[in-house]
Amino acid sequence: MSLLNGVSREVYPNGDTYEGDFRRGARHGRGTYYSSDGSRFEGEFVEGKMEGKGSYFYPKDEMYEGEWLDSMRHGYGTFSYQDGSKYEGRWQCDLRHGQGLMKYKDGSMYSGQWDGDHRHGQGQMSFADGGHYSGAWASNSRHGRGVMKLPNGSTYEGEFFEDIPSGEGRQQDAEEHSIYQGQFAEGLRHGEGGCEYTEKKEKFVGEWTKGCRLSGVMFCSNGEVCRVGYLNDKLVRHEKLSAREQRRLIAESNGETFEEEEEEHEKGEGGREDDHESPSDSPSPPAPQEEEGAKEAQKQPATGTEAGPPEAVAA
Repeated sequence: MSLLNGVSREVYPNGDTYEGDFRRGARHGRGTYYSSDGSRFEGEFVEGKMEGKGSYFYPKDEMYEGEWLDSMRHGYGTFSYQDGSKYEGRWQCDLRHGQGLMKYKDGSMYSGQWDGDHRHGQGQMSFADGGHYSGAWASNSRHGRGVMKLPNGSTYEGEFFEDIPSGEGRQQDAEEHSIYQGQFAEGLRHGEGGCEYTEKKEKFVGEWTKGCRLSGVMFCSNGEVCRVGYLNDKLVRHEKLSAREQRRLIAESNGETFEEEEEEHEKGEGGREDDHESPSDSPSPPAPQEEEGAKEAQKQPATGTEAGPPEAVAA
């Protein structure tokens, strides 16, 4: 029996049918393969396998159009899903792999890197509610460093762990009118961090737990700096600090160096002023009795010798 060459039609035992080019008995060239489940492939074949460019029509109104290798989607292609979603980009061994654009049925859209059919690497995603994320992904989750913008205008820039803000980050809360810079855990402010309340013109720097302030320092709108403590984010301790400590904390908050030398200089100037004579240190005038005694002494004749008993007069 001679091997098929050229254009022909062949029916297989499982009910599948092929119409197209043959070479030495194998599907080779252009042709259409009809499967018994209702799907079909229209495109190029090499040595009996789908290879090159072609379109595959799946039973449930799904279709792939693009490049093939070894009867698998491989290279660049477009897949239209039954629910209306659509992927356009790179494929490897039947899976989305490399750079690609995915449009989901709810209006969300992802553009970026894929690995093994998962969003993985750097990518951007616009959500149906108006939110937007740009950054690192791992196994379909935001993982690593990225920027998230919420529909209400709030933003978060920092580390993510399995889709949740975790680690070091910066959050701008449009509803709270605040800007927080610090640590996060499970999506909440947790650990060391500072929060500036732009509407109240106040700033808290200290420790947080599960999204609530715990203890730290408050920079008040009137310029004062106080040490504060909270319970369930309610103020329970308020301690006013010394002027010197307030100046030091303000300098640190502004990224400035607190000048200890200047403080010492001011103290030194004050000490030298205390060394000057005051009116109370000058000699006081003599008492009245002392003054009278001095006058009597001036009336006595100066003999140059101490006074003694009078000598006897010779008879």
